[in-house]
Amino acid sequence: MLQPVPMPVGRPLVSAVTGTNGKTSVATATLQLLRAAGLRAAGCDSTGITDVHGAQRPAEFRRSAQYLPDLIAEQVALGAEAISLEAFVGILKDGLLTQVEVDVAVCTGLERDHLDVHGSLETYWGAKLRLFEEHLRPDGAAVLAADCAQGDLVRAAVARRGARLVTVGPGGDVELDDARELDAPRLRGRLRVGAERHDVVLPTVHGVAVTNLLLAASAVIALGGEPEVVAGALSEVAPPPGRLEVVGVRDGVTAMVDTAHNPAALRSALTAVRARTEGRLLLVVGAGGERDRAKRAPMGQIAAELADLVILTDDNPRREPAARIRAEVREGCPNCLEIPRRADAIRAAWEMARGGDVVLVAGKGDETVQLVGTRRVPHDDRVVLRELLARG
Repeated sequence: MLQPVPMPVGRPLVSAVTGTNGKTSVATATLQLLRAAGLRAAGCDSTGITDVHGAQRPAEFRRSAQYLPDLIAEQVALGAEAISLEAFVGILKDGLLTQVEVDVAVCTGLERDHLDVHGSLETYWGAKLRLFEEHLRPDGAAVLAADCAQGDLVRAAVARRGARLVTVGPGGDVELDDARELDAPRLRGRLRVGAERHDVVLPTVHGVAVTNLLLAASAVIALGGEPEVVAGALSEVAPPPGRLEVVGVRDGVTAMVDTAHNPAALRSALTAVRARTEGRLLLVVGAGGERDRAKRAPMGQIAAELADLVILTDDNPRREPAARIRAEVREGCPNCLEIPRRADAIRAAWEMARGGDVVLVAGKGDETVQLVGTRRVPHDDRVVLRELLARG
């Protein structure tokens, strides 16, 4: 049996998730499962702030150690018993969690990203590890996948803190047994929590999404949720927008978007989609400007390796020359097509697709603007795809 952490006195339970990819998926799933477990819960993640009544508003982070305590106090006044937080690297680096005690800390893995800000992987990963070394209660619990990227670093940080470690996946404290596919996109299996086993249906067949759900479930069980209740609620968990989101299907062609904007996330998304694609995988991808330039060629290489057709386009060039960004991505995929205007690139991919194919537009997910120079130009990959799907 996975033992819950000791109940805090005078404050709500707090779960926080960090990592390079998958944070929002885990944080939003944790919020939903906390509520299913019977707790009045609020959340703060990249989708915004969700109060205990389910109302949402944008998150406007201030670089103040008082920001999150004030937010938590606001939710406690509304009756919150638990809080689900997405611990962005900026929150950790800038000390926004200084006055917040975390009961359960989750890591989705440490990959390459944000070197334009942090300068080195060691500095970037070090900021992430502060969640486990400084903010997690010494008698709290850390949750990570058995195959977590840079898992040894996380385990060492947890050990230094003296906290308990909960592992997820094959051979771990929590794992999915006897998984088999139902009608797409669902899996049926048995959720093993220690020696207990509970029937479960997961609303996804994608490996990375399954892991994210198991991380969230483990966090909620560590916070005191009944395993049987949590297992039963997993089938109703809704993913955040823009994460391996199926926009629609027409004439056998599936249109999808994803937020993947670094090598690890792109590989994960393409691997997940490839496993579900009968025909060809057509990828529309770019890279952000004024960000880590060294990740661009590797992203191109991954695109060329895992997609049947790559259309290179602009992402958020910001104030960097868009042509230079594309050229650096193209070093990894010299045989790709290049269509700078993003909407035109999406249309071209759609027009080349045929029955059984998947068109995946990666990089922006649910974003509704494109950052060009200092302008915020209205653009939503999903809107472009919906227009194409609606054509008779």
